[in-house]
Formats: sequence, structure tokens, C-alpha cells
Amino acid sequence: MKSSLDINLPEELEPYHEAIANSIKPYLKIDIKPNSTQWWESKFGGLPYLPRTIDYPTNKNGEYLKLLAQLNFSEMPRLENFPAQGILQFYIDANHDIYGLDYDDQTNQDGFRIIYFDLIVENVNNLVTDFDFLEEHQGTTFYSPIEGEFSLSFIHSYAPIYWLDGAFDQHFPNFNRDFLDIYDEWYCQCLLIDESVHQVGGNPYFIQGDPRYFYPEHEDYILLLQIDSDYDDEIHNICWGDVGIGNFFIKPSQLKVLDFSQVLYNWGCH
Repeated sequence: MKSSLDINLPEELEPYHEAIANSIKPYLKIDIKPNSTQWWESKFGGLPYLPRTIDYPTNKNGEYLKLLAQLNFSEMPRLENFPAQGILQFYIDANHDIYGLDYDDQTNQDGFRIIYFDLIVENVNNLVTDFDFLEEHQGTTFYSPIEGEFSLSFIHSYAPIYWLDGAFDQHFPNFNRDFLDIYDEWYCQCLLIDESVHQVGGNPYFIQGDPRYFYPEHEDYILLLQIDSDYDDEIHNICWGDVGIGNFFIKPSQLKVLDFSQVLYNWGCH
């Protein structure tokens, strides 16, 4: 999909061409392969980049968190307002089946953790490489949505807003059910939504609704990372609950200063 939306619209959506075009956002589409990676490379799952001077993150009970994703911005195409370098890590509490989500406060990092390293050390002698302590930790049972380790590749893409986005009615005021059905069908065809949608930035996709709606400043939160269920017995094994999707959001002002302390974490399933 091009940013100018030079694609065919159904006749019923032609009157909304400008509104659809105005809702488009650029993002980095993520493709995954089940490969082992270097410690500092972008990945889903696996073991993290961890300097010896840094403690491995735990939940409030002292149980080890699980690496969900690691992004090395220096090996990714540039995306406006996102860092040009550094490593950003996403950990979740995989000791429990809700993956560390706090339904009362989805910015509470007791059950997940976002860690950013502005400088990357590529000398393995200065990194933790023995993670046997994770297996030796008594009482730890990982319920991670990601099994295995996946290398990541990125490509620039564009997508319009999804109808479950809290800002949808700002682009399409007074929409009716017939319009919504047509839009949803067209949206799914454009993005091949039957395939998994992993991405950095852009318009998010939801199954149960937009969690930002419940925060007074929800319009200020933008998508940081989205990891979709991507299940294939022979290749991929990523599954949030009952084939769900996970999202992380951040305020642009906090992203600008690389403050990841108030990231909003959500996942939902069917």
C-alpha cells in the first residue's frame, strides 16, 4: 500500500477517499524466521543482550521475566520519531498465564519491563552469555506466547486506521453499520489480515478493542511494537492466549526523550 493510497476502493468507500488517506500511517513491517541470532541483533524470543553490569529483570516477587522482543534500531530502516540507534527490549512476566498484564494499570511494569540501551557493546566478553540461572530458578514456569527464537527483518509499509481504533470516529464521524462492514472487508483485503501483522509504529490492529480508550490521554499514545499470533507447527509458534495479539504504546513526548517508564502494554484474544 502506498502512502498516497493509489489503490482501488470499493464504490461505497470512494466518498471517503480523503478521510482514508488522512488516516494512513507509515510503519515497519516485521518478517520473522526461526534463526538463532547474535546477542545484540533484533529478535523475538530467545535470550537477551545483557551487559555484565546490568541485572536480569524480575517481577516484584523476584521471579525472572522472559524476553519477548529485542529491537536494534541501528539495523532497522529509519522510522520518523523513533530512535536511530540503541537496543530496546520488551520483557513479560511469563510465570503466569496473563503474561504480566495489569488490567487496572496497563502502564504498571511490575509484570513487564521495557529496557533501553543507548550504546551497544558488541564484545561478548562484556556480556552475559550463560543464562543457566533462568532454568535453575525454582518455581519458574514460562507461559510465553513465543516459543523459540526468531530473527527479524523490516520493510517500510503503510496502512490506514482499523475500525476498532479509538480514533476511528474522528476520521469517520457518524459512520453506520453498513459502512463499517464494507470498510472492514476492504481493510482486511488490503492488509491480508489473515496473515500475521508484526510491526513497529503505525496504526495498530486489535481483536477486543483499543485499550487507549480508557486513558484520558489515549489520543497521545502511539504504537511502539505489535506482535501478532503467528502459529505454524513446522515454522512459527507465537500465540497470545486464544490466537490473540499484543501491543505496546508510548506517548510521543516520552519516545522523543527515550523515556520508556510509562509504556502501555496490552494483549487480547478471541
